[in-house]
Amino acid sequence: MEIEQAVNKRKKITRLLLILLMILLSLVCIKYLISKSNKYISENGKSSMGAVVEQIQQTYDLQVSGYYSQLQLVEEFLLHERELSLETDTNKNFFEAWEKESESTLIFLQENGQAISAGGTKMRIDMPSKLLLDLKNGYNIGKLVRLDYDQKKKDGYLVAIPCQEYTINGETYTAIGTVYDHSKLDSMLKLKGYHGKAYLFMLDHDGNITYTNQSGDKYQRNYSLLKHLKGEQAITEEEADLFKKKFDNRESGVALLGKQNPYYLGYCPIESNNTILVCIVAKGVVDNVLMDYQKTVLFTTILMAGFILLLFAGLFYSISRLSLADQKAEYEKRNNELHLQTMKEMEVVNQKLKKAKNVATEALQTAENANKAKTDFLSNMSHDIRTPMNAIIGITSLIRHDAGNKAKVIEYADKIDISSQHLLGIINDVLDMSKIEAGKTVFKYSDFSILDLVQELNTIFHTQIYEKQQTFTIIKENIQHEWVNGDQVHLMQIFSNLLSNAIKYTQEGGKIQFLVEECETKSSVYAKYRFLVSDNGMGMSADFKDTIFDAFTRAESSMTNKIQGTGLGMAITKNLVEAMGGTIDVESELGQGSCFEVLIDLRIAEDRFVSSAEQAEKDEPAGNVLKGMRFLCAEDNELNAEILMELLKIEGAECTICENGKRVLEAFEQSAPGDYDMILMDVQMPVMNGYEATKAIRRSSHELAKTIPIIAMTANAFSEDIQHSLAAGMNAHVSKPVEMKVLEKTIRSIKSGGGHRNAAH
Repeated sequence: MEIEQAVNKRKKITRLLLILLMILLSLVCIKYLISKSNKYISENGKSSMGAVVEQIQQTYDLQVSGYYSQLQLVEEFLLHERELSLETDTNKNFFEAWEKESESTLIFLQENGQAISAGGTKMRIDMPSKLLLDLKNGYNIGKLVRLDYDQKKKDGYLVAIPCQEYTINGETYTAIGTVYDHSKLDSMLKLKGYHGKAYLFMLDHDGNITYTNQSGDKYQRNYSLLKHLKGEQAITEEEADLFKKKFDNRESGVALLGKQNPYYLGYCPIESNNTILVCIVAKGVVDNVLMDYQKTVLFTTILMAGFILLLFAGLFYSISRLSLADQKAEYEKRNNELHLQTMKEMEVVNQKLKKAKNVATEALQTAENANKAKTDFLSNMSHDIRTPMNAIIGITSLIRHDAGNKAKVIEYADKIDISSQHLLGIINDVLDMSKIEAGKTVFKYSDFSILDLVQELNTIFHTQIYEKQQTFTIIKENIQHEWVNGDQVHLMQIFSNLLSNAIKYTQEGGKIQFLVEECETKSSVYAKYRFLVSDNGMGMSADFKDTIFDAFTRAESSMTNKIQGTGLGMAITKNLVEAMGGTIDVESELGQGSCFEVLIDLRIAEDRFVSSAEQAEKDEPAGNVLKGMRFLCAEDNELNAEILMELLKIEGAECTICENGKRVLEAFEQSAPGDYDMILMDVQMPVMNGYEATKAIRRSSHELAKTIPIIAMTANAFSEDIQHSLAAGMNAHVSKPVEMKVLEKTIRSIKSGGGHRNAAH
């Protein structure tokens, strides 16, 4: 009896100890979870903020892109009718239907900020002139603005796109826009998770606020966010400069700022209208959100742990009640079920592995093919670059040897020019392909004559064809509409590539034909043109014909290997044709020649005579326009400066060289009227770059500050570089390496009042 009592006492003590142990373990577990929760909050504040900013960016981009798409419908309508009346039933019905569908007011804008609604109400939009300039330069805009009309004022969010010039009731307009209620964007971008305690801003490329969810008149005009934060001592000067660089480079990220009142600043670019999204939230607000989340996770974890403990207790109790035989039978049954399930899962896994293996094999093969193509390209590129470079270096040595023989030196100079032009062609091909792959090719549409385009191509290639004693035939069929609207520059590039290939791959004495035909079409707006470039040259194999439009591909044979090229020309041509809505096909047979067919639709333009200014430019009047001119030049490279000075001296012009933009500015401000006729401005320079120098000159108090012509003369040759030059206040853009004929043509155009000019070559 005493023994039984002692055993029971020990059991009670053991149970009590187990209970205490479980309580202790539970407390340790809870403390551990709280510690992990706090660590999670401190480590994940930035990433949480980054995810929120990305979500806002996607929401805004989706919504505003929809706005721009709606406006593009109006643009297509306007392009059918260059002159509009708001009184006609057709126009009224279209505009009313559009406003009902978009739930906004449609307006037409002039370059000075004056506007008219689709209902005929004239108004003025109070907005920075910088944004009007952005519209003029081809950028979409979005901005909080104030509209003044009928002695009323209305605030709203303006969304606008540039458009070709059109006339309404006798006045010219260049953009289309719509004004949305400010609250529409506010409600769409509201951050529920932060309980309305987040500050949202959209900044233009100067850092000024174009949209915010905060109220206040100051946001309607130019208002710099970084200057505001500096004024509130929420950010240091160094931090402000750092963020200015990040915004300019269109970077994304999240930073923790503020020592006294810490806050998160998240930022990312908005591509649809060239703005930067900035979101500012106090650190405590973000921490509270994460803490609420962690509390939920902790509570759920405790509940699950309790459930699992109860489950195990019940399972232990059930097992203890089963007999050994029952346990064995149950074990065998479950073991068999598990075995069958495992076999099924293994079969599924094997099938997935086979599929994954096939995908991986295909991907590997694709990667190997791409790698081989690029390896071949680099090999060919190395050969093609080294060949003209070897010629230039070798001939330079010959010039030193025969320096006293003028005829020999001129012959050598001609050969250096040929090799240099070929080298420049290689570089231009690589840059063109790079722009295409990056989606940065910009198309500029204007009216031009199809027949003039054909004649210009004939002029360009006449010399090459003559040297190879080839026959070049031009055929024009059924040209009903001579004048069309399209991108003449890129069309010239397409047919120059095709004709250049035909000349290169056709033997001496061969035949080349260029057919231009206008095809039948039911459209009254567009004309369909068929272009054929055919030759009786070496042709191509069936295998190579299938890959001719792929980048980095060249035919391999004893004949073609002697012909220089990058393997990019046809890829560039195909991409340009398709970007303009056309198609390109090729038929070829080895040894029999090739025929390339391009089909493209071009908008019909009104037939007209060539203006006197255009005719003057085409005729290229005799006489040296450079003779007697005095230039102020910015060039930081000593060798380039020496070459430029000598070239201008040969043409009878004088030149003053400055090594940076600041020196150019000082020289101009100290000059008297008539000291300099024109400024040639490099862009990338130390101390002060060309854009900054030009802006400073235009702001100068000098009496010629607004009128002296400034030409960008730079190696920056992309379309965005040209836009930056013109936006800074320059009159024209000439790409390096500079050809004197191109510079002379550009200057002649400026003197004749030709306006802005891109002389890239």
